[in-house]
Amino acid sequence: MEINYLFILYLFIISLGINLLFFAIAFTFKSDVFTDITYALTFIVCATTILIWKQNVSWIQILIYACVIIWALRLGTYLLTRILKTKVDHRFDKMRDSFVKFLAFWLLQATTVFFIILPIAFMLSIKPIYFDTNNYFTIIFILIALGGLIFEAIADYQKSNFYKTKAVDDFMKTGLWKISRHPNYFGEMIFWWFLSLGFLFNIIVKNYGTNSNVLIHLLWLLSPLYIQLLLLFVSGVPLLEIKSYKKLEANKLYSQYIQNTSVVVPWIGKKGHITRVKKSYIK
Repeated sequence: MEINYLFILYLFIISLGINLLFFAIAFTFKSDVFTDITYALTFIVCATTILIWKQNVSWIQILIYACVIIWALRLGTYLLTRILKTKVDHRFDKMRDSFVKFLAFWLLQATTVFFIILPIAFMLSIKPIYFDTNNYFTIIFILIALGGLIFEAIADYQKSNFYKTKAVDDFMKTGLWKISRHPNYFGEMIFWWFLSLGFLFNIIVKNYGTNSNVLIHLLWLLSPLYIQLLLLFVSGVPLLEIKSYKKLEANKLYSQYIQNTSVVVPWIGKKGHITRVKKSYIK
């Protein structure tokens, strides 16, 4: 199970090149339309490049590739449709006119895609023999990952429909949003965790009792962990929770919703305001 480090470098260059190209377009025209679709497009190009380069792949590897493509197409279509309606993404209000700040975001996006795609690159590039037999547990994990993708898609669909008719002081609290304040992020994390875990489980089982150091492959779990940390503590939950608090602070129904609904994990997750809101806005 040798790792082709040169090809990994090529993947980084591809991710960087795509994002720099669209950064130049977005900065020139001061447009927010290209940001999220570029994120999804980079995954599609990188995953397809891996598959074309490898050529000889198993049906399990094709299934993994299909999962990534479906995820990227679904997310990209959803985000593109949304930004075409709003025209503006307020995340970039303080960086859109700054070359350095805007470039920093695009470089972070390129690095994020590269880091997330690494386990997928390894899954698609190893010899097909590793997927020839006894793939039952791998298939189960992939099905759970697809369940996470469906969960995320339903949450996004429900939220989109809600925003078509919502009142100014209303907020999303029905459907999957009744059991989680960010069910789309929960589905996203499930997708990447179980896609990686399914592959890791396969490698560990098939190399058990051999001299192969399978523990090194635990490093691939850094990828879904990175996504989780990004969503929970950086660009996902904190930004949305702060935005909602500022807008709905005086809404009693919102306060009840916050106290009774978990932040991410349905039913059993942490309830109440997140730490950043408590420290910065609640006195």
